[in-house]
Amino acid sequence: MIAVDEALVKLRSLSVDRSQRVLAMSEDLAELQALEDKRDVEDARASLAEPGEDIPLEQFAKEQGI
Repeated sequence: MIAVDEALVKLRSLSVDRSQRVLAMSEDLAELQALEDKRDVEDARASLAEPGEDIPLEQFAKEQGI
């Protein structure tokens, strides 16, 4: 957890204004990650609902020549 400790030391050295901007940015990034995760789940569910036979990745790759 050295990286976390180093980040905390750097955050403590910032001005109040700058630290608030960093916090706002990290909150925005967390929200974006949550939205991306939600979309990934929706895409996965849609893929599972598609008709057709499920095949292993290895078989698919062989059939596609990759």
